[in-house]
Amino acid sequence: MPGVAFVAHCLLNQNSKTSGGARCPGVYSPLVATLRERGWRIQQMPCPELAFTGLNRFWAVREQLDTAAYRRHCRRLAKGVAGAIEVHVRAGDDVILVGLEGSPSMGVHVTSSDPERGGRPEWPEGTDELSPGSGIFIEELAAELAERGVPMPRATGITHQLPDHDEAREQAGIVSLTGA
Repeated sequence: MPGVAFVAHCLLNQNSKTSGGARCPGVYSPLVATLRERGWRIQQMPCPELAFTGLNRFWAVREQLDTAAYRRHCRRLAKGVAGAIEVHVRAGDDVILVGLEGSPSMGVHVTSSDPERGGRPEWPEGTDELSPGSGIFIEELAAELAERGVPMPRATGITHQLPDHDEAREQAGIVSLTGA
């Protein structure tokens, strides 16, 4: 039986991304279509970056956001998401999480990191800030769930903003995550 997919805010509202960051108008249709076809309910997680810095912001890497204030902000938001996940898990629902790979906040397996970056982001040609690891919000969500004794849901990240994006591989991963 399908369950509930907790989805990164910007995948359901590309208008919340930084200027020039939207990859499509509105929602990321391949994800939403797959979830709907498979009968999954969709819960939109808040965008910690939008709520913290607003719409008129620059791209950022992890080190620029990883401050005590931003972690407190992410933890506050994570408490609400963890509470909703906990309700579904305790009710026996299948729960998955869909983040955004490459995001300093919502990356599941890939975040953006560069300890040398600061100020307005300007990437020299050939520079790559992607590195293995989770984003700050995902870390705080995992910590909040652990404190509640709730297992972290199976998770994946959408790769549409990464240079090696493969839509077919991405779709196969979503289908696998939601049950064959």
